[in-house]
Amino acid sequence: MRKGSSNLYAQIKIAVSSGKLKQPFTVADVNNACNGLLAKSPAFLSKHRLNNAGGIMFILENDENTFCFRN
Repeated sequence: MRKGSSNLYAQIKIAVSSGKLKQPFTVADVNNACNGLLAKSPAFLSKHRLNNAGGIMFILENDENTFCFRN
């Protein structure tokens, strides 16, 4: 995982752990809970979902617009 990706991941994970962001979440939910964190990277969640083309799988897609962390 690239450094920028791990930082975004860590910030989202902290927001979920603290209860600031509820699962499942959307890009808009992340931006609202994390001060616009994905404003410049709105495709971050879909690029890091289960079974994506790049093989990076740390976020599970619930449906086409919502996401949650894998257990």
